[in-house]
Amino acid sequence: MKLEIRLAGPQDVEEVASMIMRLKSLNEELDPRFKTVENLSEIVEDYVKKTITSDKAFVLLAQSEDGDVAGMVRVELEDRIFYVPRIVAVVSDIYVKPKYRRLRVATLLLERVKQEARRRGAGMLVAIYPANNMIAENFYSKAGFRLLQVQKYISL
Repeated sequence: MKLEIRLAGPQDVEEVASMIMRLKSLNEELDPRFKTVENLSEIVEDYVKKTITSDKAFVLLAQSEDGDVAGMVRVELEDRIFYVPRIVAVVSDIYVKPKYRRLRVATLLLERVKQEARRRGAGMLVAIYPANNMIAENFYSKAGFRLLQVQKYISL
């Protein structure tokens, strides 16, 4: 199967929003600490629109020859003002539709993220995901990611 990896545009908002909503709902199923908001659809659509028009974030899509979107990845560029490299690309959301899983779609998306992030001045790629998501843990470990920092929480 041949896939085109491309930047998402305004015409892709609905498709990207749908995949991010699935991802956030899956996070909630795996861990109740990720309970989604009541108006998730509205929030996600706004999130995607802002991402697509931002110079500090981007979304890449993997699209099949027949036009079906197989998966997506959302990335934010952050300035770590105290560290070198200063600009890092943070993978905040990655989702592959079930029928395209185990076909290297996420790996292809990640490879293109590296290229696009470098083009935009990033010197490091970081991935964030829920602590108990073993699928993500295994994927990023196999891709060569290493532990960078730890985030802990306490409910208030």
